Amino acid sequence: MNIVTALRLAATTVEVHARLSRVGQKNLEGRLRDCLKAETGYASLFLELDLAQRLMDAEFDVSFADMERTAQFDLLFSKDTFAGEVECKSQSADAGRQIHRKDFYRFMEAILPALEVQRAVCRREVLLITLDTRLSPNTSDLAGLLTAVRSVLADGAETSFAGDGFVLERLNFDAVLADQSMSGPEALYKACGTAFGPNTHISGGLTAEGGCLVVMRSKREDDSSKPLLEAMRKAASQLSGQRPGFIAIQDHGIAAADLMLPHVQRRAAILSLALYGRYGGSHVTATYVTAFGAVILRNGVLGTPAFAVFNPEPKFPVSPADASSLLALISDETYTGSIGPSSPESDLAESPVELTEQDNPQLTSPNADKAG
Repeated sequence: MNIVTALRLAATTVEVHARLSRVGQKNLEGRLRDCLKAETGYASLFLELDLAQRLMDAEFDVSFADMERTAQFDLLFSKDTFAGEVECKSQSADAGRQIHRKDFYRFMEAILPALEVQRAVCRREVLLITLDTRLSPNTSDLAGLLTAVRSVLADGAETSFAGDGFVLERLNFDAVLADQSMSGPEALYKACGTAFGPNTHISGGLTAEGGCLVVMRSKREDDSSKPLLEAMRKAASQLSGQRPGFIAIQDHGIAAADLMLPHVQRRAAILSLALYGRYGGSHVTATYVTAFGAVILRNGVLGTPAFAVFNPEPKFPVSPADASSLLALISDETYTGSIGPSSPESDLAESPVELTEQDNPQLTSPNADKAG
């Protein structure tokens, strides 16, 4: 979380706390304590409070229905004769992935002594670890893998090993990656993606004399779409169905600029249309997609960029003017000028999703709403 995001969360928390009833205040205080222990930290709370702040800045009356225990959805907002509901879902970057970052880092910590010994023998290598399925979060399940990795790193002659659920390959770094640009971490990640496929996890250390780059991948493809659709269906069930409903999705695995990537928008469109047409989501007017911590400072004001996918046949028709904080449009050029181009490694994070012409919904341009 960058300093701008942290300051915004702190300021909004203080303001919202003062507005809540004692019941709501106790629930907010509990949410804050829970965030200290959560793997995703303050992400879910940030989404709810940031969206509420922007609705209030747009002169909507906002109540925190879930915190106040008056409904199952998060926010009820209204202005004049219009009223709408919002349910917020924060999606972990590891959701649907075979190798979770925290489990990979724990694995790397366990083999660190072996890597230090390997570096001392002046060999520049890549240790490619291919798993049959997922990386277990339980250290006890990794005993065989850890033993094999330590053995291969120590034995300069052994170049491969097939174990129960995994294959190890010890490769010459300069042979497999010598022609790739190594100008920085992004270039290295891209080079490994080209050599070993997408959705790889990379760590280790190399010098001119020696070291080892550990690359881990899984034969089973990542599928972040399934848990995202499940979260959207859960959100739809929490909306009352009595007024226009909106689902706000916060993706931890992308940056603000990546909201412009076609495959990110296609995936959101396909899942949203499935929700509207197949899973009883006709009461959902739109899904709103943003990235965690995607707060930008431009011309002295803060903005939270996002895009929205409209329901083509909503139960409650809504014009963008009715919910401007969620549905206001800006041009792609304005958006790109505000946040810059997408990061190159993000293209490797998700496989493109095909969207047929008849499935193509009305997408808003990424929406950089201004908060004063």
